[in-house]
Amino acid sequence: MTAELSAIARAVKPSATLSLKNEIARVQNTYGVKIIDLTAGQPDVGPTPDVVAALIEGGNLHKYGPIPGEPELRPLLAEVTNKETGASFTSEQVIVTVGAKSAIDTVMRAILDPGDAVVILSPYWVTYPEVVAICGGTPVAAECRPDLHPDLDKTAEAVRNNRTKALLFSSPSNPTGAVYSSEELAGLVRIAREAGIWLIADEVYRQFAFDGKTAPSVFSVPELHEHTILIDGPSKRFGIPGWRLGFVAGPLNLTKAVNALLGHTSNASRPIQHAVQVAYRSEQAREATATMVSRYQQNRDVFVQGLNAIPGIKCPQPEGAFYCFADVSGLYGKSYEYDGDQSATVNDSTDFRNFLLRKAFVAAVEGGPFGMDSHIRFSLAVSGQDCTTALKDIADAVATLHD
Repeated sequence: MTAELSAIARAVKPSATLSLKNEIARVQNTYGVKIIDLTAGQPDVGPTPDVVAALIEGGNLHKYGPIPGEPELRPLLAEVTNKETGASFTSEQVIVTVGAKSAIDTVMRAILDPGDAVVILSPYWVTYPEVVAICGGTPVAAECRPDLHPDLDKTAEAVRNNRTKALLFSSPSNPTGAVYSSEELAGLVRIAREAGIWLIADEVYRQFAFDGKTAPSVFSVPELHEHTILIDGPSKRFGIPGWRLGFVAGPLNLTKAVNALLGHTSNASRPIQHAVQVAYRSEQAREATATMVSRYQQNRDVFVQGLNAIPGIKCPQPEGAFYCFADVSGLYGKSYEYDGDQSATVNDSTDFRNFLLRKAFVAAVEGGPFGMDSHIRFSLAVSGQDCTTALKDIADAVATLHD
């Protein structure tokens, strides 16, 4: 036996959305320019003053707290979730975690045996397949329709053709902004029920639905599948991603297992849990969320229309979250010059990402790690001015591409 890293550690890929930050810094230093960063998976504003004050007050909670979460917070999360989704969770069915990533990771540890497959609706958040693999499972992508919504036939086929233990999706979707319809959610519930597998719904973007609509929850589907798990958290709606708080809600046997696992890893910060209680009750915080949604919708309207006016780019209009996922494969095979004497050809989404950095000084995330190398993800969680400027710079840069 030798002192080597595990096979899992050697195989895991760094997060594309996080590692890109280093490349942005390098380009800014190399060219002496300011990059317009459209990569962020987080709101561009932070919490309201009353929530920040509550965090400071929560600093008095300096001793270890209950593993599953503060006794005042868990029933509040159950109450809010039930009101928003139509679920009927008790506080014992809610476990607070260190961010939604921890929620997903711990759920996978609770349900997967080595070799179990998790069917993931594509395109997907970059962490989904990696965390499945880290926990000993096999990630299996289920291809979507051209409009980036679920292809139920292909999803059912993927479930049947593998040793499937769970079906995982997000709606509103990261990276597409697609909001699954009630009929699509009912179809996913039917597939999971008939296969007797877990159904895992990441609804952390549920508050971000556009055009005055609400994003249906999987828990609003009649005859809900009893093995359905919710991943959620306050990070997006209250602008507190750096506070690292999420939660799991689901069947009692699942939440008991998650609680036991967290007892040997880590539970959430008590001051943050105190502040989040204030956030969920705060009228200021609710108004701030509504303002964010309105502003990001305005950005969507401008940005998506502008992208679709650029020859070679096609972008479906997102219905929620704060991303758009554009098909840029129409520009593959084209070339450009940079740094005076350098040239490059755009053959995939990573090449297009580098092209945008070098020629438009705009940062976006390549689609390959999301499961669709034909696409690229732009975040709309920026100022309107950044949206307008980035759009012009992208159009100008694309105009320089040639055969």
